[in-house]
Amino acid sequence: MGSLGLDEFHPKIAKFVSTLQNDNDVGGLGGRVQLVEPKTSCNSIDGRKLYDRITVNIPFATDILSWQILFNSMYPDNPPDFIFSPADSDFVPPLEEIRSLVNWDSSDPKSLKNVICELIEFYKAFQVEEINRHTRLQFEYSSLMNLRKFKDIEVHTPHRRIMKSWDAVVKFLIRLPVDFSEIPEYFTKDASGEDLAILLVTYQHHGEKMFPQLYLSPTIEYAFGGANSLRIPVFPSDGCLFTYVPQVCELLENMVEMVVKGFTKRQEYIAAFLSHYGRSVLEYDAESYERISFLFENQDFHYILHIRIPTYFPKEQPEFVFQSVYHTTSSGRQYTQTVKTYPYSPRWTGSEMANRAKAFMEEFISDFKRSAVTSGYSR
Repeated sequence: MGSLGLDEFHPKIAKFVSTLQNDNDVGGLGGRVQLVEPKTSCNSIDGRKLYDRITVNIPFATDILSWQILFNSMYPDNPPDFIFSPADSDFVPPLEEIRSLVNWDSSDPKSLKNVICELIEFYKAFQVEEINRHTRLQFEYSSLMNLRKFKDIEVHTPHRRIMKSWDAVVKFLIRLPVDFSEIPEYFTKDASGEDLAILLVTYQHHGEKMFPQLYLSPTIEYAFGGANSLRIPVFPSDGCLFTYVPQVCELLENMVEMVVKGFTKRQEYIAAFLSHYGRSVLEYDAESYERISFLFENQDFHYILHIRIPTYFPKEQPEFVFQSVYHTTSSGRQYTQTVKTYPYSPRWTGSEMANRAKAFMEEFISDFKRSAVTSGYSR
C-alpha cells in the first residue's frame, strides 16, 4: 500500500486494514496479500475524504485474486461488500454460510481478515468443483488427495469460457510435506519466513502438456547448494500426479538427508585433521565446517594447504589447494595449485582420510615446490 497511512481511512475501518497489514497470513501458498487502490465513497462530516474501500490482491496458485472490499463510511459498523474480479464471475459463495460475515463483529480488528479467510476456503472448493468438470483434471486431483499425504493443494482454472479454448492453462500448486527441521541451523539462522517446498504443475492443451516447477524458500535453496544444484525429474508424457509428486518429495527428503549427513561428516573430517595437525592449523570454519588451512614445512620449504570441503561430502571429494609462501604469479597473486583427484574413498573414516592426506602431501610437495620455483616469481 506504499506510504499511505492508516489515518487516511475511516477510524472504524482503519483497524481492519491494519490487521491485514500486520497479520498477513491470509494468502494462499504463494505469499502475502497486498492492499492497493484505496478509495472513498463519500466525505466525512468535516469535509475530509476518508478511505472506506480497498482492493486486496491475494496470491493463489501463482495467480492473483483481486477482490474489492467496500465499506460505507456513513455506516462503518456494517459488514463490507465484496466485488470479485471479472475472471471470477462464476464464483458465487453462499454468503449465509460465511459465519464471520453473518456474525460480523465491528469491534474485532480481525473481523475482515476472518471473512477473507473463509472466502478463500470457499474459493478453493469452487476451484475443485471447476476441475471436476474435466475428467483428466478430476482424476489428477482426486488420486493425489487419496494418498492423504498431500493435503495443502491449490488448483486454479481460468473462466469457464476460456477453459473451452485450446490455450487454457490450469495450475496445481502443491506444498510438499518435507521435514526441514534437521537442516543445520547455520543454513537457516537468517530465515525470515517458513522453510517450505512448493511444486507447481501447469497443464496446457487440456492436460496434454504438463510443466512442473519446484519452488524452495531461500534458506533451503542455499542449504541444497544453490538454484542450479537440484534438478527435479521430467514429467513423463504418460505420468500422473499421484506417482510424480511422491517422487519429487522423496528427492527432497534424500537431499535433506545428504545435507545433514554432509554437515556431520565435515565436522568429523575437520576434527580428525585438527587432531593430527592441530599445531599447524592457521584457521578453520567452525560454523559450516567447509574450510580449513594449515601451514606446513617440508625440507625448509614452507607452504599453506587450504582444504575446501563440499556440501555433499563425503560423496563429493574435498579440494586441496597448495599455496607457496615464497612465490606469486605474473599478476602478483599467490602461487597456488589445486588438486581435485587424489587417493580418496567416501567410506574412509575422518582419521584415515587425514592419514591418507599426509601420505599424498609428502609425495606431491616436491612436484609443487619444483613448479613454484620454475613457474612462480619470488617475492
